[in-house]
Amino acid sequence: MKITKKLNDGKIKLTKNNINDGYIREFISKIEGSDKVLTDKELIQERDKILPASFRNKNLYVFAYGSLLWNPTIDFEKQVFGKIYGFHRSFCMLTKLGRGSYENPGLMLGLDKGGSCKGILFKLNKKNALKNVDILFKREMVTKAYVPKLLNAHLKNGKKVKAITFTVDKNHKNYFREKCYFKKIELISKASGFLGSCKEYLKNTAKSLEEINISDKEISNLMKYYKD
Repeated sequence: MKITKKLNDGKIKLTKNNINDGYIREFISKIEGSDKVLTDKELIQERDKILPASFRNKNLYVFAYGSLLWNPTIDFEKQVFGKIYGFHRSFCMLTKLGRGSYENPGLMLGLDKGGSCKGILFKLNKKNALKNVDILFKREMVTKAYVPKLLNAHLKNGKKVKAITFTVDKNHKNYFREKCYFKKIELISKASGFLGSCKEYLKNTAKSLEEINISDKEISNLMKYYKD
């Protein structure tokens, strides 16, 4: 299973190096203020809440359902299909940064409660698993907009593995409760930021899901309304 690389159309590329060296966080800090972003110490504390030391020598996976599908920014041993229960993929997080602005906020994907979600599981190498988990936290948790979780993920062969993923925080100020597709596409069609446009984000995700034969009702419905 090969990942099709889809590049950002923004002025800054979301790469492993840009994340790991703090460049992305520094850029966000200049916009939001340093008090709005988590420090390295705070990110480690968030990581340790779901990943105790006793678990770090076991096989660990990352569940990808959105931009991680087409831009993982981590190293991994292999990728396999996976499914989680209790959460579904949804454009439910407002963004005024990477793919939006304060004038035209966009929408990002999150895992919202209810239903199930199919995606890709990246198996991490035990030798550098923690290093790659830290890269993920620097990418996804810099403003603490998500709730990281260690969930059971189901493989096609029926086996279960533990996977890190990022769910939406319903108490966060940027949680978007509106379910109407027209409202969502209105935001997505207008928004862009330093990482690129929301339209590109939607198209890349839709294309990635298509390539791995995963159907998603919301993504399909949003793509019906999308126009260049």
